[in-house]
Formats: sequence, C-alpha cells, structure tokens
Amino acid sequence: MTTAPLRVLRVYHSAVVTGWRQRDRELRSLGCDVRVVTARRWNEGGHDVAFESAGDDFVVPASTLGRHPYRFVFDPVPVIRELRVRPLDLIDIHEEPASLAAFQLRTLARAFQKRVPIVYYGAQNIEKRFPVPFRWIERASLRNAAGAHTCNSDAGRIFVAKGLKGATRTIGLGVDIERFTAGADAAPSERCRIGYVGRLEPHKGVDVLLRAVADLPQVQLVVCGSGSSADALLRLAEELGIRERVEFIGHVAYDDLPDMYRSFDVVAIPSLRTPKWVEQFGRVAVEAMAAGVPVVASDEGSLRDVIGDAGVFARAGDVDAWHIALAALADDDERRRHLRVAGIERARDFSWRAIANEQLDFYREVAR
Repeated sequence: MTTAPLRVLRVYHSAVVTGWRQRDRELRSLGCDVRVVTARRWNEGGHDVAFESAGDDFVVPASTLGRHPYRFVFDPVPVIRELRVRPLDLIDIHEEPASLAAFQLRTLARAFQKRVPIVYYGAQNIEKRFPVPFRWIERASLRNAAGAHTCNSDAGRIFVAKGLKGATRTIGLGVDIERFTAGADAAPSERCRIGYVGRLEPHKGVDVLLRAVADLPQVQLVVCGSGSSADALLRLAEELGIRERVEFIGHVAYDDLPDMYRSFDVVAIPSLRTPKWVEQFGRVAVEAMAAGVPVVASDEGSLRDVIGDAGVFARAGDVDAWHIALAALADDDERRRHLRVAGIERARDFSWRAIANEQLDFYREVAR
C-alpha cells in the first residue's frame, strides 16, 4: 500500500535566502509535500536580502512588520491562505518559541487547523529568562508543542528544562556540498592566506585574529564581511602595522563564497562568548571544510561539535593561543593537507540531503 506524502507547512523568515531553501527542495524530492512561507525581505549577515523565487513555486513571500528575530510578525494573509488551502499533517514554525512570530503563527494555526501538531526551531544555547511577554510566549509555545528541532544540543536541553514535553532532535544547518566543493590541492603560496568570513561585530573576535597574526609575517589575512566594527578593525590593523597584510573585502555574495573559500589556505573562526551570545552552529566552518580549507576555531559554543576532529581549536579571546595555533598551521603543509581531507569527509554529514533525511525522520516521528 502506498503511503500518502506528509503534508507540512514550514514558516521561517530566513528562507528569504535562496540557498537556504535547499533543505525544503530536498524534502520535496524525498516525497514530503512541503510548502513554505518566508519573509519578502530580511537582513541576513548584515546585508538586506530580497526574496527571489528561483523556481521555487512552493514558497510564498510575506511582508513582515519589525526586523528583530524575536520582535517581528508576518503579514497574516499569506499564512492564512496556506492554512486554509489543504489539511496538514504538521506545521513547522521555524522560529524561536519565545518570538512574537511564534505566538502569531501558533494562534493562526489553532484557528484554522486545530489538531495539527506544531513543532518549533531553536538555536538559543544560553539559558535566558526572557522579559514579559516573551517569557509567557515561550512557556506556552513549549508546553503545547509536539516537538522541537534545534541546530545544537544545548538549545534542545534548554527547551526541555523550560517545559517541552514533545520530541527533540538536533539537526544541523545544511551546506550545498556540490557548490562548496574543494579545488585542486595547490602548492602553498609565498604567504599563507588566512580568511575570515562573517559579520564584523565585537563578539566575532576579529580583533583577536588581527592581534594574533601581527607577528606572523608569513601570513596574509583576508577579512570578508561588514558590520559595526569595520572601521575599528581597520584602525587596529593600521595601529598594529599590518595594514599591508590585511585585506578588507566587505560583504561577499553567496554565489561568490565558494571561490573565496578556495582562495584561502586556512579559515579562522575566532568567536567570543558574551553573557548574551555564544556561537550557535558555525555554518562558515562547514562551508570551509566542504571547500577543502582547514579550519581554526574558538573552543566555544557548538563549534567543537560541528567541526569534531577535522579542525584546530584555540581558546576564545586568547591572542597567544591563537598566535600559536595559526603559526603552527601556516608552517605545516602536511598538517593542512591532513585537515583538508578530514574536513571534506566531515562536511558530508551536513549535506542538504543528509539534513533533509534527518528532518523528514523527525517529522514522521512527530506526526505519528
């Protein structure tokens, strides 16, 4: 007997990024009848992204009111249309349970599909006591949820501690390993090219990286990204006397990222821990590994779980530890080749196909 495909509605603002909808495309290719509502425009990584369908006729854009991930809501009309068009087996509110969007979407779901299981997404890996009304929203969301999927295990543990009774599953963020493929293992250049890709904000630790390479004349540092710390980092490079060895590229378009990664010998992720934030996944690490680039990362948050034995770790914020780690890798071609092979293998665990299989297995568990 043929089993009917699982009918799922996923709502999440970050699907505005065309590449991140690959999970949904893979789910559909696996026989899951997924439809998506996303933001019409959103700021991702410090850069405004406008929705483009890219042939995804199963995705519906919706205007949003507010720009903060916890303090925004969707135009309800597109959501209501999707809730009314067909009976569903599951609704995936791919937003933090404490957000205004979670409250709005749960209210709409219960108005139009009363008995359908609802699951949430979470990345928040610091146990926070949110102010009212967000604390109330989170409590109600979790106590009434059929489950939650998180991109790190700490977020799932926190959800359970706060009252989640449903199923939990840690499912990483996927990477297009066909796009982020490794280039040829080229001979080392005169200077080891160390790359940073991400937002330029204080908690990202790029100032630590600049100080760590100051006494490494064999290193060329390439900084890709934009943010509030950009001017301060430029001044710091000048004060350290290394401006000629540091390139500030600015924002790099998603389509240009694979070639950018392949131009590096090492990728550095010097993230810091703050009272309100710690690295929640580390997509840059997976992209770099898939592209065949060794990774040096802070020993913080979820980075060790994501990278495993396929990278090198240094204590977050410790300039001397970062100097030692980068110097050792810059001067050891054989070690970089070993990490290149290990990283490519590790990245396969985060292919969109692998992630979609995990997601579908979780949906089936909840729907049962």
